[in-house]
Amino acid sequence: MRTYLLCLALLLAPLLPAQARAPQPQNGDLLFVTAATTGLSGAINDATGKPGAVSYDHVALIARESGSAVVLHADDKGSREQTLDSFLDEARAKHRHVVLYRLKREQRAAIPAAIAKARTLLGKPYNFTYVQDEDSYYCSDFIERAFRAQQVFATQPMNFKNLQTGEVSPYWVEFYRSRGMDVPQGAPGTNPNDMASAPVLERIGELE
Repeated sequence: MRTYLLCLALLLAPLLPAQARAPQPQNGDLLFVTAATTGLSGAINDATGKPGAVSYDHVALIARESGSAVVLHADDKGSREQTLDSFLDEARAKHRHVVLYRLKREQRAAIPAAIAKARTLLGKPYNFTYVQDEDSYYCSDFIERAFRAQQVFATQPMNFKNLQTGEVSPYWVEFYRSRGMDVPQGAPGTNPNDMASAPVLERIGELE
């Protein structure tokens, strides 16, 4: 009986719905990390979150080398390369989820050049002001620049106003005051939530 059940399971496995299987990252996929509800992450969510949608505060690029996957991204440690396992472990340690998105077929030709470009951006410091410059990058800025030559993603006016109240969050006022700056409302930029909703991407599923 056990042999019969094992054979039956093996025969049915290919027929299982795709969503029942853990998604496998491919070259050029993007990883979006879910946001927290407080601090910087919560402030990002308040200003850029989509009603009824999962909110993200980080995005990274998958590059496959010799069969293994690495992650290219910009976080508070700077623009860097990281193993996929290490990236996922860091997300789990913060009780975050990582969701895989994939470029639609029409944009996939841009992937090799984008990965090559992303590698030229490694080693730069993190941009803690989110005002674009050429010497430091933040997460979605890093991704937009990687794909910029192919015009896959676009910058847009940044928003720091709470989407519910229409007022700039006190968090952002103090955040920029401590840096001797006004809140750069309307300056060109990017954010993970808008990037995840870009029409060039499709959601594949959550990584375990």
